[in-house]
Amino acid sequence: MMEIPIALYSLSAVSGLFGEFKRGVKASGVLSALASVSLIGVAVGALSSGLPVRESILGVPVVIDSLSLPFLFIIAFLSLVVSIYSIPYMGLHKDRDRPFAYTLAYGFFIISMVFVALASDLLWFVFFWELMTLTSFVFVSWRRQDAGIKYLLTMQVFNTVPLFIALGIIYSATGSFSVDYATLKEVAASLSPTQLKLLYAMFLVTFLAKSGSVPFQFWVADAYDSAPSNVASLMAGAMEKMAVYGLVRLLCNALPCSGSVGYILAALGIITMVSGTLYALRENRAKRLLAYSSVGQMGYIWFAVGMGMVFLTRGMENLAYLAFLAGVFHSFNHTLFKGLLFLISGNFEYAAGTSDLNELGGLRRAMPYSSLFTVVGALSLAGVPLFSGFLSKWMIYQAGYYSGVGLFVFGSVIAVFMSAVTLAYSLKFYTSAFGGKSRVRTEKVAEVPPGMLLAEGILALTSFAVGVFPVLVYPVLTISLNGGGITVTPGSVSTGFGYFSPIALLLALSFAAVAVYFVLRPEKANAEPWNAGALFLPEERYGARSEDYYKQYFEEMGEVYRLGSAVGNAGRAVLSAFVSVYLFLARGLVYTGREKKRSFTLDELRSHASRYLDEAFFAPLMGLVRNITVLSSGVSLSMDDLFLVSMITAVVVLALLVL
Repeated sequence: MMEIPIALYSLSAVSGLFGEFKRGVKASGVLSALASVSLIGVAVGALSSGLPVRESILGVPVVIDSLSLPFLFIIAFLSLVVSIYSIPYMGLHKDRDRPFAYTLAYGFFIISMVFVALASDLLWFVFFWELMTLTSFVFVSWRRQDAGIKYLLTMQVFNTVPLFIALGIIYSATGSFSVDYATLKEVAASLSPTQLKLLYAMFLVTFLAKSGSVPFQFWVADAYDSAPSNVASLMAGAMEKMAVYGLVRLLCNALPCSGSVGYILAALGIITMVSGTLYALRENRAKRLLAYSSVGQMGYIWFAVGMGMVFLTRGMENLAYLAFLAGVFHSFNHTLFKGLLFLISGNFEYAAGTSDLNELGGLRRAMPYSSLFTVVGALSLAGVPLFSGFLSKWMIYQAGYYSGVGLFVFGSVIAVFMSAVTLAYSLKFYTSAFGGKSRVRTEKVAEVPPGMLLAEGILALTSFAVGVFPVLVYPVLTISLNGGGITVTPGSVSTGFGYFSPIALLLALSFAAVAVYFVLRPEKANAEPWNAGALFLPEERYGARSEDYYKQYFEEMGEVYRLGSAVGNAGRAVLSAFVSVYLFLARGLVYTGREKKRSFTLDELRSHASRYLDEAFFAPLMGLVRNITVLSSGVSLSMDDLFLVSMITAVVVLALLVL
């Protein structure tokens, strides 16, 4: 039945061909929402009929097993919510007037993530991984070309190149690029120790870079800030999880689980957790704050998965169960609350015209539902009990505490402190936007359309429900690591550790709140804000702007942030060096415009719109596709539309060549 959601997503992708922007976006949203509902049905049906389920879709071998199921559900659920949200939200971008560019990229972005999670062949995994990068690049470039270029270059250097090297290593052992996951362990046994280490390193670099983890975090803030908020929600909530899936699938299921890789991953997880969280605390733009927050939360996930890999190789099965379950559970929870908060940042853009927290304030009365949903998302992000982020973090703490491994105990302590810092920037996020006096013209600010609120309400309600009744998602969280010989289920986590009952806590807090209300019933009174004895201080200056939060802390910790900036500059310098090497190697194969082919300097190559040999191969086909598209739509295509048509056609042709 997988053909139904794929067909609906494909129809949503081409819906922009017919009609103007608003109509195309609406058709895309409706069709992709229906596709997501169908995909959820496929996931539930596969779970009820028994896993694994194997089939072939358009020649692509796919499998729904207990490892791919939770990530398939993440994609389906979040894409459903975002598709509903996108229908009214994308009216904010109607000035772009690129319906086909939007719908084509949006539809194929979701399709690519679905196939990344389902493909059972490594070559098809790489193919759809690259398609996921290409389509997300379109959205990162939606408003800022520089952010898109940085993102694409980073992905090419730290995703495409390592994946192709990994494919080359596998080809050297098998004579084929197309290898299913089931035979990868046999392939690994035939590799030399050096080849195997290089294979692990290439996969590790790929997945860390895609998730924006240290030391590859330098692209994240610009990319998420530049993309439309609905797509930023998908990138943070779903695309990052494809990195988690890929790493667990390839490095701890298809290939033998490596304890050394586990230690590296756990250590980088701790560093990423600290770096992302501290940088989120400093940010004043909502989407940049949430971008660095995603970096920090990915640190939690990598820390958990790294611990699980080490425990698995040591034979500590109970702790391995707990660590892997915590990593997958936190991936699901992160999808809920980070997807919600990125949509909230879209509310700011839609209603107030800015997501700069310094320019917002006092929006609680004008946007009461957005305010409520932000509270739920912020408390979930901070890991406050009764909200979705708490229990998965609690599992991570326990796995580290009871391990007896110094690095993991230290990491768990750091994780607790970082949760406190997360609460600090979550309060900053909420109070800067909704508290205090308004810094925007309140009479022009109103609550966002019902479609946007409906999508956010679904995420907020689910986040609270999972926090109180985590048993609701336990069936989806069952994963099997056949390569490691274990099956992770909530029932298999029998450790004798401290027990936490969210239902009991909810009842206790409710009873206490009712008792306090009746015993200490407050009397309503109007009071002026206290000015601390200051004279001639205008009332509009009583509130603090986002940049005023934790000011003394930033003054004291300035050296730490300067060190982080230096590391980021080093990363960008490495990326620039890779680009220079690439241009140096390619300049003999490049011509610009209609000039005769000659040798160009690197500066000329950087500034020119270069044409490469593969473009000469595809150019006639692109012209044919352009003519067919113009005739079918009755309108002229923009250069952006032509670019998208060309790239998608190139992908299809490459697929045919592979077949």
